Amino acid sequence: MFGTKLSDLDFQRLVIRCRSLPSAKGNYLVHDYVENLLRTVLDFQMRVTTVERAIDHYHQRDQKEIANFTALKNLLATYPDTREGNQQIAQYLWGNNHWTRVELLRRLVAYFETQGVTTQEQLKQWASKADFERDFKGQVKGAGFAIFQWLVMRQGVETVKPDIWIRRFIQDALSYSVSDETAVELLEKVAQEIGVKAYELDWRIWEYQRGLP
Repeated sequence: MFGTKLSDLDFQRLVIRCRSLPSAKGNYLVHDYVENLLRTVLDFQMRVTTVERAIDHYHQRDQKEIANFTALKNLLATYPDTREGNQQIAQYLWGNNHWTRVELLRRLVAYFETQGVTTQEQLKQWASKADFERDFKGQVKGAGFAIFQWLVMRQGVETVKPDIWIRRFIQDALSYSVSDETAVELLEKVAQEIGVKAYELDWRIWEYQRGLP
């Protein structure tokens, strides 16, 4: 049934657990191209408050100047691809010193330029057709399956991201863990079963997990 052995009974246990979750108060959708790229390089293995402060900094101070692909590319070209140069960009964009995330941003920008994906509409179209194994795996050093899932989900693709919140939720429900690929496949099927969009189920799980002691 799934990429790992999972009984129909366990699947129904997970369905019941997901049905009990309250409706999500927010959503993941992002309609701004540059913000999508920034969130892609920031929002993994980083505290939520740190990510939101960085994005707030961008909105308040930089969004008008760095409003599109060309402006972002020009900013990256202004500073050398060194620790010091990337730290200056991090300070400018986010008000922090996360220079390694700027390294990843450079690689992501270069990738999307080769794909001809330089506007929000093009990003949304790309996401609707992109396949991780075919289109993204190994193309952007430091960006794996979970980051890809998170990126396409923000464009409205009905899927989930196998982050720590999802993995903990499934492990608590089933008393064992599954692979990232199985977690995605599993929750996409659960979402269909309970009649919600997969990315909405992901958000429900995130809000629930964040609210636990």
